[in-house]
Amino acid sequence: MVAPSARPSVGIEGQPGSARPSVGIDLGGTRIKAGLVVDGQLAAERVVGVAARDPDAIVAQLASVIAELTSDPAIPVGLAAAGVIDARTSTVRESPNFPSWKDFSLGARLARASGHRVYLENDANAVILGEAIYGVARGASSVVGYTLGTGVGGGILLGGRLWRGERGMAGELGHVTVVPDGRPCNCGNRGCLERYAGQVGIAETLLALGPPLSRLTDPEPSDAARRLSELAAHGDPDAIAIFAEVGRFLGQAAAAVVLTLDVTTLVLAGGVAGAFDLIAPAMQAELERRTFRSMSDGVRILHGTLGAHAGIFGAAASTLAALPD
Repeated sequence: MVAPSARPSVGIEGQPGSARPSVGIDLGGTRIKAGLVVDGQLAAERVVGVAARDPDAIVAQLASVIAELTSDPAIPVGLAAAGVIDARTSTVRESPNFPSWKDFSLGARLARASGHRVYLENDANAVILGEAIYGVARGASSVVGYTLGTGVGGGILLGGRLWRGERGMAGELGHVTVVPDGRPCNCGNRGCLERYAGQVGIAETLLALGPPLSRLTDPEPSDAARRLSELAAHGDPDAIAIFAEVGRFLGQAAAAVVLTLDVTTLVLAGGVAGAFDLIAPAMQAELERRTFRSMSDGVRILHGTLGAHAGIFGAAASTLAALPD
């Protein structure tokens, strides 16, 4: 069942402290987006460029941003970053945005510099947790979500807790194979979901098709998916067909998740999810084709409502989520 987009009230049923003030920081490769979240609302926001790449400079800049948002050391800070994140020790094992960071204790360093308690979380995990606490999946105790951005990330919430796996690496849903021996992926595999459903993957699809659609990748390939969605909105049949294909790949990947975990709430977030109305019906149909009807019945595919602030709200949400025992 493809559910309509609607911004729900804030908080998650049975989740104590969901209205507690917190700072959320989305650390990207070029920008830092941060906000003070109070009663589920963005009370203050700061967006700054990453000033320098070395760890000391990043920590100092993050501490400065926190100080601009609050002077109360009792307010916790959630920090979302891309890469392999060990949330238990607040350590960045490796990061695509900062390749030199290896086993970097970012959370502890920032806690010392800022005087706040800091919770470090993988960015995709944070976004999906944010949608469960503040967004479209509020009230669902188990959620699987896909973040459709440059690539495809994922987050898994089971019984109200993020499932990080035994080594903190669970949720790499973008690297599920959907095309055997398909396009090569940076992870070393071939045919990964993100090579077809992320911004880079969609640009590759357009280039493979040639003109006129390949012209959408010029001058900036990362913007091709947005331009393609504009074409689709005006009824272009080729653009509509490409997003339907994206939906089928997502449905194929989601079928394995539903068969494995029996979850009934799926969330699509990120820039490519702006074409939700074009993607979700094909995703739903593929999911139904590849699972027992008794399992696909009742599965909701939801469009994330946190939008451009998903990273901030997701990071803030990480301060509310207890780590697994």
